[in-house]
Amino acid sequence: MATMNHSIKVTLLGLLLAGVSIGYGQDTNSYRVLFLGNSEYYSRGGVYSPFEGFCHAAGLDYQAVSQWNRPPNPLDIEFLDFGRIPTNLPDIAADSEIHALIRNGDFDFVILAAKRPGHLLPESVELPERLGRYISYSRNIAALGAIHKTIVESEAQTVLYIQPEWHMFLDTRFPIVQVYQRLHTDLEAMEIEGKLHSVILVPGLYLWEDAAKKYGVDDWYAEDGLHGSALARYASACMFYTYLTGNDPRENDFKKLTVLTREWEIIPEKIDVYATDEQAEWIKDQVWLYYSTRAK
Repeated sequence: MATMNHSIKVTLLGLLLAGVSIGYGQDTNSYRVLFLGNSEYYSRGGVYSPFEGFCHAAGLDYQAVSQWNRPPNPLDIEFLDFGRIPTNLPDIAADSEIHALIRNGDFDFVILAAKRPGHLLPESVELPERLGRYISYSRNIAALGAIHKTIVESEAQTVLYIQPEWHMFLDTRFPIVQVYQRLHTDLEAMEIEGKLHSVILVPGLYLWEDAAKKYGVDDWYAEDGLHGSALARYASACMFYTYLTGNDPRENDFKKLTVLTREWEIIPEKIDVYATDEQAEWIKDQVWLYYSTRAK
């Protein structure tokens, strides 16, 4: 028995010295992630660079794919030629070229948002007309369902993002979240190819509203009051990294921010700007709290 134990120890030691990982295999696959949405993803450079930064810091190969090409986007294919993605789901779902893109893009994840609150909340809720006119729940879920079906048939996974909105409309937070939860439940109840398929729900709205309270609106939102600052984009990227990979962001040391001008050009003297330790720790703690307490 002693000889056998010694042999096992020698074998294990040899494997370790040879660089073989035992029980902790590194994911060496390459993943493509399509962000299908509006300017919330793309404004001032979007969430792509920090999302990929988190993934690369963890040794993962996740490639963010965007629709935006002004300024030219170096991250992969573009499809602005299809027309900028409209702000309501029925129009998106009716666009055959969007479905073709999903089918042919070899994506592993496709991230969707249900768009602006004006399309989701009842007409009785007083919101500026520019936030969109009410579209019935039945039309919205039918549109999302059509895209979800195409995503599933392409062998990708649907990700539903509770998109952050203007900080002036905090009183709509809970109704909006309830609508998203209902959309999530109904999508997962759809039978496609004889099966039910899981949908990842990412609560970006929660993170942005909690962060705006902590850091202040001026530090969290860009000058237009709608799109996020560099720190906000970093936080959203952290959330996507966590929900798509399942990794604990607190174990990830990525902290780099991308600071851009109003024209989306990088400020030369701010190429190497980083979140402070306190900012990065708080964001990662919050994201992990949301993720670890999510409904499963």
